[in-house]
Amino acid sequence: MITGTAAGVPYVALPPRTGTRLVLVWHLLGQPGTPQDMAATLPLPDVDAWRVYPALPLRDPSPDFLLDGYAPLVAEAADAVPDLVTALRGDLGCAGPVDVVGGSAGGHVALLTAVRGEVPVRRVAVVNPAVTAESVVEASVAAGFLPAYDWTPAARAAAAPLDVLAVADRLTAPLLLVRGEQEYPAFRPVQQRLCDAVPAAKLVDVAGLAHMLVTRTDEVGAEVGAWLTA
Repeated sequence: MITGTAAGVPYVALPPRTGTRLVLVWHLLGQPGTPQDMAATLPLPDVDAWRVYPALPLRDPSPDFLLDGYAPLVAEAADAVPDLVTALRGDLGCAGPVDVVGGSAGGHVALLTAVRGEVPVRRVAVVNPAVTAESVVEASVAAGFLPAYDWTPAARAAAAPLDVLAVADRLTAPLLLVRGEQEYPAFRPVQQRLCDAVPAAKLVDVAGLAHMLVTRTDEVGAEVGAWLTA
């Protein structure tokens, strides 16, 4: 496992056998919640590419969960991708289109990267991804992580750029969405709507998998690995 920093973003990387392709894999905010843990959980050993696990720019979510925490975190991570890819290509020698992978908030970053199109994306694989900021807030309230949330005009404005459903027609890369049987109820409908809106989408439900990626990881890794080697 290689550690480094590219364009100001810390990362860990797993080298390929012979390939030069680049796969970006963003971690969750829960478990696994660091690049090192995500690399250990989802190493994707059959994918002959540089597998790079960038760190999400963690923020203090107080006093406002969305305005001070989640929205700037996801936006900053997505904004960093073009410079990150350029730097990684120079540092690691990776070339060609990029595959993007992520779980939960990391999945949100992967989806935004794909719909923005600033970096050519070959394939997308997300596990229990966040798709809208509204569903993240709803899930956080339902799980007791957050008290009832006050949707101010500022919060609505911050949520709008994170709405992947609103720009799903821009997601032209093939999409794999791996969803746990015990996924957050607030996430399931928007995940389904996203797959329905993307012609080249495949939805895989994994029995026994909750939102956090702590069980059935071999099965999840096999699904993602097969998708990225197609």
